[in-house]
Amino acid sequence: MNLNMDLTKTGLDMFFKPYQVTALNILWGSPNPLSSRQVWEQANEQLPGTISRASIINFLNASVENGLLNYVETTGKGGYRRLYSSKLSKPETLSFLSQMVQDRLHTL
Repeated sequence: MNLNMDLTKTGLDMFFKPYQVTALNILWGSPNPLSSRQVWEQANEQLPGTISRASIINFLNASVENGLLNYVETTGKGGYRRLYSSKLSKPETLSFLSQMVQDRLHTL
């Protein structure tokens, strides 16, 4: 997993931008998988300013590749689309990130 860490911040903010943390919180709070459009709309309601839909899509797809999110493909108008869900709960994600950092520190 390729993540950057900002030691001036704490919690998830160490690894993710504010809109990314908001997107994760939206998925953690949803009982059902959500489309990128649904995540994008809810994130823009919660954060000041505007987040591009492309930024949300890129983050969601990168999070799938990094093992943080799951997706299922469904058909709709115009073809296939992904519905995203959290693979790990918030505490499990924090533990996962913490373990990654600890593992890397042991390689020093």
